[in-house]
Amino acid sequence: MARGRSKEGLALWLPSLSDPDRVARPSPDAAFVGCSAVGDHLIVLHSAVRACPGYDRHEAPSMLMVGSSVTPNTEHGLAVAAQLTRRHGTLEEAIDAGAYALSAAGVTKGVRRQARAASEDYFYNRLSLPPDHELKPLTALPQGLEPMPDAMIKALENIVELVVDGDYEELRELSHDRLEVEDLRRRVEDDCPEALVLPPRGVYRVEAITKSDDPNEPGWTYFLELWTDHGPARLHIEGRLEEEPDGRTTATLADILP
Repeated sequence: MARGRSKEGLALWLPSLSDPDRVARPSPDAAFVGCSAVGDHLIVLHSAVRACPGYDRHEAPSMLMVGSSVTPNTEHGLAVAAQLTRRHGTLEEAIDAGAYALSAAGVTKGVRRQARAASEDYFYNRLSLPPDHELKPLTALPQGLEPMPDAMIKALENIVELVVDGDYEELRELSHDRLEVEDLRRRVEDDCPEALVLPPRGVYRVEAITKSDDPNEPGWTYFLELWTDHGPARLHIEGRLEEEPDGRTTATLADILP
């Protein structure tokens, strides 16, 4: 399955590794679009580069990958597991780690080359950052636009509280049994161990949600940073929000990622 969009007259290409014709790829001028939907894999680790001046996950190169990042032996799971083993001290190292992750997931050399070129273009040319730019942790979120509607906040607060409490059985149910308890525990407690806390209410802002453009899956997707006593955690959660006929908003969990 391939998905395309148009922006400012440029045809943008978002590849999917589930495409049976994955070897046949578009021309070198094709581009990778930014992360906006559940299942998008940001080529360069989000938590490593989110403090870079001008960074926007909606604009940073991403691609669709099969499976959730917490599930072993899926394309997405293999990529993120490999990425977490690499150094992310500088921007060049983070881009190298992204390319290494795609290789570990079995992405073809041609697509990896395009992904690296798109990442270098975004960070080096569009953001004007040098390869040796030192990556620092994000200590606070930028000023927000406005809070989410209260019903959405309540639905997401429930999921965040379950992550903070380590209630992986409940989280599995909220994933519709797509995510396994042990995989969730490993991601939170082993891959990116931090003392998570409930975030300030100001974290629940409209920037964290995106209206779904899939007619088969109406509602909203969310991309919400988790929190520690010192600010944003390395991990964030992704999933969907839907408005029920009775006015309630329900949330599902699709993944927990760095």
